[in-house]
Amino acid sequence: MKENRSIKNLVYSIASQVIVLALGLIVPWILLKSYGSDTNGLLGTVTQIMTYMALLEAGIGQAARNELYHYIHGKVYDKENICQVMSVSRKSFRDITRFYALAVLFLALTTPFIIKTDLDYKTVFFVVLLEGATGVISFYFVQNWKNLLMVDGRQYVNANIDLVNKILCYSVKIVLARTGVNIIYMELGFFLASIIRLFLYKIYMNAKYGWIAYNNDTGDRKLKDRGSFILTEIAWTVFSSTDMIVLSIFCSTKDASVYSVYNMVFVAINHLLNAVYTGLKFNLGQTYHDNIERYKDVHDLFNSLVLGAMSAAMSVTYFLCIPFVRLYTSGVHDINYINYALPIGFCLVQLLSWSRMIAGNLSGLAGYAKQVSKISMIEAITNIVLSVILVNRFGIAGVLFATVFALPLKLIYCNWLADRVILKRSPFKTIRILAVNIGLFLVLVFVRNHIDIDISSYGMFVKYGILFTVCSVLLFSVANVLANRKIYTTLKTIMRRFNARKAG
Repeated sequence: MKENRSIKNLVYSIASQVIVLALGLIVPWILLKSYGSDTNGLLGTVTQIMTYMALLEAGIGQAARNELYHYIHGKVYDKENICQVMSVSRKSFRDITRFYALAVLFLALTTPFIIKTDLDYKTVFFVVLLEGATGVISFYFVQNWKNLLMVDGRQYVNANIDLVNKILCYSVKIVLARTGVNIIYMELGFFLASIIRLFLYKIYMNAKYGWIAYNNDTGDRKLKDRGSFILTEIAWTVFSSTDMIVLSIFCSTKDASVYSVYNMVFVAINHLLNAVYTGLKFNLGQTYHDNIERYKDVHDLFNSLVLGAMSAAMSVTYFLCIPFVRLYTSGVHDINYINYALPIGFCLVQLLSWSRMIAGNLSGLAGYAKQVSKISMIEAITNIVLSVILVNRFGIAGVLFATVFALPLKLIYCNWLADRVILKRSPFKTIRILAVNIGLFLVLVFVRNHIDIDISSYGMFVKYGILFTVCSVLLFSVANVLANRKIYTTLKTIMRRFNARKAG
């Protein structure tokens, strides 16, 4: 059952993310051409502000998922406890939505005075308000359902519904942007299209989980470690989402637009790989609670696959980032978009972040959320302080490398906690996996800096992209098999079990 759902999650997540990735590249380009760098920078900044707002959900969601893992084992459901957890988490989501709505209104009123932009007060106010209204709908109705589907191995449902929603929302943005309407109406169309997602979830949940009974009287039951998860998510969002806000305050929304174009490339790749990881990570949660010894092999397998995939992707991206940005921003002259320092910074942020992904997930499963939250807060504070200091001296590159400098602390702590404290084993295998992937990436960076690549059209870009991707995947596949010899036998065992169940 796990293998069946893993494959479905993998296929649907990749397919949907490829489509979303393509739309995610086309729509900002249309907005940039239609409205200019100032408006594009505003939209990117507002998106990051709304990412901060999503902090109110993050702790509830992670805590609820960890609780649900105890009561879902394949086709066996502990329905009484699942109903209890779903009731507690729904109540928490709906309580927090009130604060979310007030916070959105406050931000809509104050943001026009804080950021440096040439756009008028009314435009900034309504853009923030309508972006936030979409989150209000999601918090109150949808998030609780999404968490259950993830734990039950049905991430493919989330992927498909999100795909439909994205296609509708992006279509609205494209049509309205091409007609040149005020971005307020474009955001209104985006909000109305996003409501359809609510009805799709409602239909599916009634069909598959009609047995869930919500009880408003949940007694003293609470979600374990919710407060610690909230602190961790606050810290991570502050850590990962301050750059454009700092640029909009200390520089301008045009500088934020430059950052957003590079960030768009890396976010697209990150979302693609994260969709795959999210679709498969229920295996980590269920295996940890089933058999800790078997979990160790799965832990190492995920480390190799996840970091190997991200390292390969970052290598290709580093080779092609500047040529892509040059093609993408051709014809836009209100600010220079070519910055050779940004690709290496963005690549390192992704690599170092994903180097602690599996270990960080384990710390939550094993009940160490409180300890990790303290390290996360130190990391976030370090990033903010360095960003404010470096932005005045180095501009866009300053805020990016502030993030790079702050990342190693939590990386080291999470992997030490996972290996030495939770799994009670030597950290050597994890160190070897990290060193091989990051080391090979740096070698390829050195190679790229000593060769000249002339890409003058999207056709050439695609050809080079295919060539570099094939070479990169082969290199990192060999490197990870050498670093983790058990990766082959673990995958072989999983496939043998899947084939046996399929034949049976």
